[in-house]
Amino acid sequence: MRNLLIVDDEVYALQAMVEGVDWHSAGIDQVFSAGDAEEARTLLKRHSIDIMICDIEMPGETGLDLQSWVLKHDPGMLTIFLTGHALFAYAQSAIKLNSFDYVLKPAPADQLLKIVSQAVDKIKAGEQRTHTNKLYETVYKRWQTHKPLLTERFWKDAISQRMTLTKQRLQELAEVYGAEIDPNARIVPIVISVEEWVREFDLRDEEVLEYALRNAAKEMLLGDRPGEVFQDHGGLNIVLAYEQDGIVASASEMEKECQIYIRECGTYFYCRLSCYVGVPVAVTELQGMLNELMDMERRNIKELEGVFVYDEQGRDTEDRFLPIPWFSELSILFETGKVGDLRERVDEIFELLASQERLSPEILRLYYHAMLHVVYPLLHQKNVSVRSLYPGEREPEESVVTRSLPQLKQWTLDLISRVVPVLYPDDHSPMTIVDQLCIYIENHIGEELMREELASFAGFNPAYLSRLFRKEKGMSLSEFILQRRVAKAKTLLSQSTVKVTDIAGKVGYYNYSHFTKMFKKCTGITPQEFRKQSRTVQL
Repeated sequence: MRNLLIVDDEVYALQAMVEGVDWHSAGIDQVFSAGDAEEARTLLKRHSIDIMICDIEMPGETGLDLQSWVLKHDPGMLTIFLTGHALFAYAQSAIKLNSFDYVLKPAPADQLLKIVSQAVDKIKAGEQRTHTNKLYETVYKRWQTHKPLLTERFWKDAISQRMTLTKQRLQELAEVYGAEIDPNARIVPIVISVEEWVREFDLRDEEVLEYALRNAAKEMLLGDRPGEVFQDHGGLNIVLAYEQDGIVASASEMEKECQIYIRECGTYFYCRLSCYVGVPVAVTELQGMLNELMDMERRNIKELEGVFVYDEQGRDTEDRFLPIPWFSELSILFETGKVGDLRERVDEIFELLASQERLSPEILRLYYHAMLHVVYPLLHQKNVSVRSLYPGEREPEESVVTRSLPQLKQWTLDLISRVVPVLYPDDHSPMTIVDQLCIYIENHIGEELMREELASFAGFNPAYLSRLFRKEKGMSLSEFILQRRVAKAKTLLSQSTVKVTDIAGKVGYYNYSHFTKMFKKCTGITPQEFRKQSRTVQL
């Protein structure tokens, strides 16, 4: 909405301009009028005025005096001056007071309309610029806020490229993510490997601590240096220290800082970790250096909580494959329940492994699977799965167990302490896998329970599990699941006001008609009829 104020001490001239001009055609919605500067100030205080047409020569205060006041109180308003004298001094004063235009009286209506239309266009253009500027500022602030995240994503994609990271490819990625990367600058990469959490944490807590580790790396390893700290797609934390003013951090300098970092993280973040420090390389050579560092990390299975600096001369990639013929002996010790002999033999095995030079990481994984191969048949004879050895706990992951010799040995001894009591209970039998499976089904009754999923939980072949379940429970798995779902539905129908369609979803049926069909198959009536009957009984 555009408002116009006309100020003139000549009553007839004022009336002619207010009533004799089609101001709406110039984009004006409302016209106000004043006979002197004082009356004009009152209107300006009460209303939002966009444009003012003002006579210069008025008794008392002149139009120039009024414009001086306007500049202090509403500098955005546009003023068009009127005067009966073509005096250059007036024009100069009007220009100095930032007027929009200067018109000689009597001004024709079409001339006034033209000038006011131009003033309206100027106001619109100014509003558009203001809107554009605000939008730009908003976008710019948002970009600034997300810039670190975009740079992190740039580096994740850059180092994970299967193709060689050429300058052209680097420039393409930088343009996609808005990253400012000098392809000729040198970078010192550091790979941070978390080897073990000293305390037991759930996955979310570990993610929080990993985030804290990266923040600590920014502060302790980068400090005032430019650079980035991020987690790659494989879960490794990576530090990139950029060259600054032609100076790049030395390996010995980074080694000392990494030692302090490892010590502090062990104290405050409950973890054991190692740092693998590379040599300065150009951005286009970063992939290769990181691959070398990650290979060092993968092969290091004996020396933990250390700083390892890349040395091209000292690199030896030859794997040492050691025969492991002990598992037939370990199987016999398990079968006879000789725990003392088992632990003693495990100590001897790991002393042998620790004495080997250039021991291959594959040996640790081979040992892990061979040990499970020994334990699986013995547990299955008791209808017990490996998963059931860890009630209420997360089953140890292979990648964690085989990370180092100490961790693998600890897992072995822990496995022995869990398996032997199951194989040779003193005065009670362990819960069978079928009983455990029934509890699992009860706890997941609202989910889609597939036979393959249940077999995976039990650690058995699906067909074998079905035969075992029917043998122990006298019914098939599907019959048992149906019974438990209907039983759960009955409880909800009789003891709650939940909609029948919602109850179907809560007991694992996402097709309402199928739920009704299966419910009637078991009870002889529909869910609605059952609810009606149960309420009649309660009354």
